[in-house]
Amino acid sequence: IMCLGPYNYPLNETYATLIPALLMGNVAIMKIPTIGGLVHSLTMEAFAKTLPHGTINFISGSGRATMPPLMETGMIDGLAFIGGSKAADDLIQKHPQPHRLKVFLQLEAKNPAIFLPDLFATSEEAALDHVINEAVSGGLSYNGQRCTALKIMFAPKGSDANLVAKRIAEKVESMHVGLPWQ
Repeated sequence: IMCLGPYNYPLNETYATLIPALLMGNVAIMKIPTIGGLVHSLTMEAFAKTLPHGTINFISGSGRATMPPLMETGMIDGLAFIGGSKAADDLIQKHPQPHRLKVFLQLEAKNPAIFLPDLFATSEEAALDHVINEAVSGGLSYNGQRCTALKIMFAPKGSDANLVAKRIAEKVESMHVGLPWQ
């Protein structure tokens, strides 16, 4: 299984593809991101000490230069990829038998937040405050530039949706621009 995670959230996202691949008994190739690759140095040592030789193979360098030749060999049975759809499509097309390739994709990171109707039925102000705070934090942490950030929010139609929009707008309006500790 070839595992490729994003550079901007390299540990959580990459290992979310690598660990399941290993648990299912696969040999894994993990592409180390050019930026943020040092985060893997300690886990590389741990893997080398605990897993059989060759269980995990690490590749570094430009993904555009290193990944296509591996796919062209046809020896990759699965692609676990987090990133953009164009890059995923390009890699899949490099495989000589793309319909045989098992593909696990997390593309474009359009993570939703869904406000369920029962949140509004309880009419507990503290519960709504907590949910709004979590939604704003989930959407704006790291300026939203991480794969797990919330990118789209769904609320029930009608007055509940208006309430969610108003409360989120008020929360964002009350924030200050600058570093979090200032």
